Amino acid sequence: MTALWAALEQSGLAAQVRESTILYPAANVLHVLAVLVFFALVAAMDLRILRVLRGPPPADVIARLRPAATGALTVIVATGVLLLLPEATRIVRNPAFLAKLAVIGLAVVNLVANDLALRRGADRSVAVQATAGVSLVSWLVVAALGRLIAYV
Repeated sequence: MTALWAALEQSGLAAQVRESTILYPAANVLHVLAVLVFFALVAAMDLRILRVLRGPPPADVIARLRPAATGALTVIVATGVLLLLPEATRIVRNPAFLAKLAVIGLAVVNLVANDLALRRGADRSVAVQATAGVSLVSWLVVAALGRLIAYV
């Protein structure tokens, strides 16, 4: 696996990102902005499920906001790859990065559990409420761990 990370770090795209005066900073700014948008959308969906926000039924809010959240997540992944490539061999050993990946995995499993719970019954069920709370916390932790990568 180390050879794969080294090959990615030595790729032409990684060199372009590393040597460009604009590409890495632009990817960094876009990454942070996309994280903000993504979390705002996730928070709106989860807070509606938790009945903190009033409005249309949670299913309607989710149907309306999830496409935008998916778009923001796509930007996060694309810019995240650009940020990873120049220093891939170092970053993949970073404890904050590894923890971030683990929490992302938890957040994705939680999303699936939330979808299943919403399909099974009322949006006021304990499972739906619990997964909405886990979602809010897990995505905040992902963002915090992302910022910690530079300092660990």
